[in-house]
Amino acid sequence: MRKLKTHILTALATAFLLWPSVAWAQYNNRTVPNLPQSDLQRWHFGFILGIGFGDFTTTASDYIDAEGHHFASASNGLAPAFQVGMIADLRLVDYLNLRCTPILTLGERKVNYTTFDASGNVVGEQSTVSIKPTTVEIPFYLKYSAKRYGNFRPYVLVGGGPMFNLNLNPEEPILLNVFDVQIGFGFGFMFYTEYFRFCPELKFCFGLLDQLNRNHPEIEGTTNFVYTASVDRLTARILTLSFNFE
Repeated sequence: MRKLKTHILTALATAFLLWPSVAWAQYNNRTVPNLPQSDLQRWHFGFILGIGFGDFTTTASDYIDAEGHHFASASNGLAPAFQVGMIADLRLVDYLNLRCTPILTLGERKVNYTTFDASGNVVGEQSTVSIKPTTVEIPFYLKYSAKRYGNFRPYVLVGGGPMFNLNLNPEEPILLNVFDVQIGFGFGFMFYTEYFRFCPELKFCFGLLDQLNRNHPEIEGTTNFVYTASVDRLTARILTLSFNFE
């Protein structure tokens, strides 16, 4: 499964990097520019469809159970997620825009746990815990665009904002906090069609706050207690390939 994910990510990255050469060929053919006044608009809006690949980074605590076992946790690898969102873009000056992109993300992430005895030997089999966050992000980005070439224009962006977790199911082994703050950066390409701008975008974001909710009384006295007790810090990160229609 991990090899399949690697192949998928490689194919997506290859296709993403090949798009500029297609646009450059279009420019060299001297095509008529589409939407020639669109970059002069004070405001414009759009929507986002995206594929995210996220996981958690974990820091182990010094928790030892009654049998003298301690536990190591690690991400099970990048897991896919689906994203849909909106775009509100404000033109500040030439080449520089401020945009807000509220996004809903639906996905699943997994954390592996390995048990060790006092001598450092592995005990039993590795266990995996599934976490299914449903998040709403409200980031603000500064977007700097290069000069337009025909119907093609590259850009970079940086920013961040709050993130809210809507899945608060107390029956799950790991409970996440409601609030986080994310920062991110990325780049993309604007392709000007006859009716709208199509913008594939690659972005990396990571959370700044600990997401592990230790106020989880439902797991007290159960075997699931170790999944929270053995983690000192849990932070989120996600790689997103999005398709913007503006």
